[in-house]
Amino acid sequence: MHGVNDNPEPRHGGPFVPSTLSLFLPTIVVVVGYGLLLSFLFAAGRGDGALARLCIVVLAIGGPFLIAHAVLRRFTISVAVMPRALYLHRGFPHSQPFEIPYALIDRVSVRRGLPGRIAGSGALVVTLANGRRVVVGDLAQPHAAARAICAHLPEPRVRDLGEAGDGTPDNLPQAAAR
Repeated sequence: MHGVNDNPEPRHGGPFVPSTLSLFLPTIVVVVGYGLLLSFLFAAGRGDGALARLCIVVLAIGGPFLIAHAVLRRFTISVAVMPRALYLHRGFPHSQPFEIPYALIDRVSVRRGLPGRIAGSGALVVTLANGRRVVVGDLAQPHAAARAICAHLPEPRVRDLGEAGDGTPDNLPQAAAR
């Protein structure tokens, strides 16, 4: 990035970072699930069977890989609202960041599935004028990031916010259909 785009604007609360709970929740579920199954198998006297060996392999090999994946994603996902462009890095395993001028952004939205609702996180979806979508998942404050981005979109193209029943916007400002 160059010149005036080097620093995020502090009034928008960026850079927006991922939710640690959202990143580690799948790892926790897998490790606890296989750990409980292995404990049950040992308690039932079946600790020497094939299923117990599978649990040990998953815990010994899969657990550290899942932890490493979550840690790498935690330190590589970022969204920075710059004065003239949006800087997105989707995180590990994606290596290329995106620098998108606001004039090229057609729509900004937030997706939240069940894990995102549990962890309080979501995915930021930026749709470009050419139809390409850039998705940054597991953000801790996806609605705040979307509002910060929408504040930079040209005014004639922005629609009003709609409010969901839980107090979070479900219909963020979007560019008008072309």
